[in-house]
Amino acid sequence: MRPSESKLWPILGFAALACTLLMLSGFVLALRDAWYPAPSVALPEASAPPTATAGSLADKPKLLVTALGDSLTRGTGDETGEGYVKRTIDLLKQAFGKPVTLVNNLAVNGLTAVRLVDQLDEKGVQESVGRADIVLLTIGGNDLFQIAQNGGSVAQGGDISPELLKRLLPQTEPLMDDVFAKLRKINPNARIVCVGLYNPFYDLPEARPVSASILDWNDYVHQLATADGNATIVPTYDLFEANVKTYLSSDHFHPNSQGYARIAERIVQALQ
Repeated sequence: MRPSESKLWPILGFAALACTLLMLSGFVLALRDAWYPAPSVALPEASAPPTATAGSLADKPKLLVTALGDSLTRGTGDETGEGYVKRTIDLLKQAFGKPVTLVNNLAVNGLTAVRLVDQLDEKGVQESVGRADIVLLTIGGNDLFQIAQNGGSVAQGGDISPELLKRLLPQTEPLMDDVFAKLRKINPNARIVCVGLYNPFYDLPEARPVSASILDWNDYVHQLATADGNATIVPTYDLFEANVKTYLSSDHFHPNSQGYARIAERIVQALQ
């Protein structure tokens, strides 16, 4: 073999090895993208900000709904198991004449506003909220009745102190600022629908004065919704004040099927 040929073979060998390594690295990168996609791939692009809330929902080919909050959003007390969320989905389909899909119901029994803010830091929750056109929310009842509790059972209206609630309410209301801020950071464009609170113990004379603080809470959240511009608080107080026995379940705290049905009707009315 001539000297020039002896030098050529190592060069060709190194070139072939380099090409092989380049092909292998490209193959590995392709598999990595297929098996482990970047988180941004899983999240859809945010829809354009609505110019008119009802109009923007009407213009969408379908609606995605995510539900958050406490036991009311879970549907506790409803003997049918539907709660207000499923009923709202069904009524929205009829009202808008288009597919309406529940992305996820992330409600947790006993959830408070503070815990909801922490929950909104979870990746799976952020993905569900980020996909939503509508965010359904019930929160605050546990906050208010826990600070109003003076040693008895909240579920049965025992030992509720209207004076204690009135005194501590200003410390609790700002928690909703954090909830709205976190929701808007995750999804700037979704319609936030916050169901207002009611007094489940209105038929108990000793607990009736609690109503004043509940109305103050509802008014505070209403101001947040107005400032947000794409949110609403759905009133429920009047429904239960006059119909406690008709719309509450046997636990004297959560709605029954009729109560949840009325809540769902009002939510859909607010969205049309």
